[in-house]
Amino acid sequence: MRALGQIFWEFFRISLCVIGGGHAILAVADEVSAKRGWTEEGEVVGHLPVFQMVPGIIAGGTAIYVGRKVAGMPGAAAAFAGVVLPSIIVFSVVSAGYAFIPLGNESLGAAFSGLRAALTGIIAAMVVRTWKKSVESAFAYAVLLVSLLAVGPLGLNPALVIAASAALGVAVKLACGRGSSGGGNCRVKKFQSVFWAAPLVFLKYGLIAFGGGYVLVPVYIGDFVGSGAPYLQLAEREFADVMALTQMTPGPIAVNCATFFGYRLGVAEFGSVLGGVGFAVVATLALLLPGAILVYAALGSIERFKENVVMQGVLAGVRPVTMALMLNALWVFAGMSVWTHVDGVFAWHPLPTALVAVTVWAMLCKRIGVVKLIICCAAVSVAAHIVK
Repeated sequence: MRALGQIFWEFFRISLCVIGGGHAILAVADEVSAKRGWTEEGEVVGHLPVFQMVPGIIAGGTAIYVGRKVAGMPGAAAAFAGVVLPSIIVFSVVSAGYAFIPLGNESLGAAFSGLRAALTGIIAAMVVRTWKKSVESAFAYAVLLVSLLAVGPLGLNPALVIAASAALGVAVKLACGRGSSGGGNCRVKKFQSVFWAAPLVFLKYGLIAFGGGYVLVPVYIGDFVGSGAPYLQLAEREFADVMALTQMTPGPIAVNCATFFGYRLGVAEFGSVLGGVGFAVVATLALLLPGAILVYAALGSIERFKENVVMQGVLAGVRPVTMALMLNALWVFAGMSVWTHVDGVFAWHPLPTALVAVTVWAMLCKRIGVVKLIICCAAVSVAAHIVK
């Protein structure tokens, strides 16, 4: 029971302190889990392709992987509960008090600026630490470059990129034989009642959420935004504000959105805060359930068949994609902290840049805890704003 409590607390603490979605939680969880001795350094990040290939949220897959390894199914359940509860609690409160949130408060904005800078540094440090394990041959470098182009400028769904890379890895592995490593040695309809809509619609979302929460944004717009939407008919401006809040509050973006939309559906159906909170919980759990079951099963299959030549080919093909996805996430976070590009105007921000550099140095050279780094960067950013 003590181990389950530790697993729950660590993931509750990570999810409560980390802002920015599944990739950020993945990076922080890798660091914390390695310090605890639950996994090796870079091991959790190395399973990102598995989390991307299965429907569901990256943060949930991360929690299930670590919890399962430490204490089996009870550990996976404890870690999963820990990573999800902060989102449900915090965003239920956000949804209930949405009209009173000071979105334009400068001190609050400064704190979030520091948080984003810290997360940028954390992801950068993880890229440095795991590079050699992910990119170790000419074949891997080629997959990395093509994957960066595919998920970046071309904007392809990461799940498609991963599937193609896995198939290529298997082909190369079979062609080159079992002894090759990553190809390096080879030359060559709408519901009438919202009561039923909440669980069934969000179950559907959970089954199509390949590649993280951003994949669901077009689906959310179609179902909840505009006068023709079947459920809530939110104004576009309000939806934009909600998306901003999902990135400024703890937990995975997809979970925060599900909690918000579930709350609004409950209030619309029952006209009470209690009904809203109840539907928020139902919607969130419905979103998470398919991915949790599938990722648990997928991880078990990998452990059983990791010596199989086909599985080796899959992993050889997708390891470089892991690094491409991490680099893409790093670029996104840097674009929210180190620089911004709005309406054709480019701006570079010295303080967040310094915070990113200090975070990378602290993680690589001083082994300072990531949660402490996140809190310190937010405090420094607020202090600098006040002094200015």
